[in-house]
Formats: sequence, structure tokens, C-alpha cells
Amino acid sequence: MAATTPLAFRPSPAQRAIALLLCAGSWLVGVQGLARLLQNMPHLTEAIRAANITGDPTLALWTALIAGLVAVVTGGFLLLLAVLGLMLIEGTQVLVDDLGIAVELTILPGWLARRLGAGRLTWKQVTQVDKGRFFFQIHGEAPQEAPAPAFRPVLRFLVVDELERLMLLVLERSPNLKL
Repeated sequence: MAATTPLAFRPSPAQRAIALLLCAGSWLVGVQGLARLLQNMPHLTEAIRAANITGDPTLALWTALIAGLVAVVTGGFLLLLAVLGLMLIEGTQVLVDDLGIAVELTILPGWLARRLGAGRLTWKQVTQVDKGRFFFQIHGEAPQEAPAPAFRPVLRFLVVDELERLMLLVLERSPNLKL
């Protein structure tokens, strides 16, 4: 059986632009917050030293300093998630052909892409389609030659243009799909 040219589903330019703007805005706000904390750090440490010398309570100053540091660490983690989200949206391709469906995350390294949902399933392997918390998920059954505690392959992607058309293709072509 010869496979025809696969249909490729990617995020639309508008979806990609929104992701880019959200990521850039997050970075601008995060860098500005970090700069303000670094700018006020000498004033806070000076106030803590002065309070220690005069015997005044320093609990509020230490609380402000620690809260600022926790906010910077949390903001840094959220900035990394914003970059990962941008990379997931920018590099996602869902390919559909006569043999099955494949999700490619081209920007990410192979091991991370597979962990986040890249892979290929034949139409006979597709058993379930659902919307998770963040990702659209296409579940498959394990291959017959897999070891006893077999894994269930899952393809994941955030968003693609013409999602309805993609889901209709999956529903039409998957004989083992359980709704």
C-alpha cells in the first residue's frame, strides 16, 4: 500500500504570534521585576544592618527580602515554562497519512520531544482521543511485541490550526477508537 503525501497540521500564524507576544511580555515583566529587586537589595540589607545596630525588630525586613527572592525564583520558573510553551507551539507538526498519525516537536531535543508527546501511531493503534489539562491527547495501545508491563503510547500537542478537521480524520480512520 503506497502512502500518499501526508496532511500537515501546524498552529496558525495568529496562534504562533499570540504565543510569541505572551512569552516576550512575560520576559519583559520578569526582567523588570528582577532589576527592581536587585536595585532595592542594597537598601534592604542596609536597613537590616541599621535595625540590628539600633536593636529594632528586623522580622518585617527579612520577610520582605525573602519574599522578594521567592518571587524571583518563582518568576524564573514561570519564564522557563513560557519559553517551553512557545517552543511547543512553534515547533509542533501533526502529520496524517494513510498509515497513521505522527506528532513532531521539531524544536526540542529528541528525548524531551518524546517525553512531551512526540511519536507515531498507526490507525489501528489509536484507542482514545481526549483533551487533557493542557494538551490534546491521542492514546494508543501498546505494540504486541512490547514487554509485559507495556507502556501505552500517547501523542500530545497543544494547539493546531483546523483542529476540527484533524479530529474528524482521527475519528474516521481509527477502527479501534473508543468514545
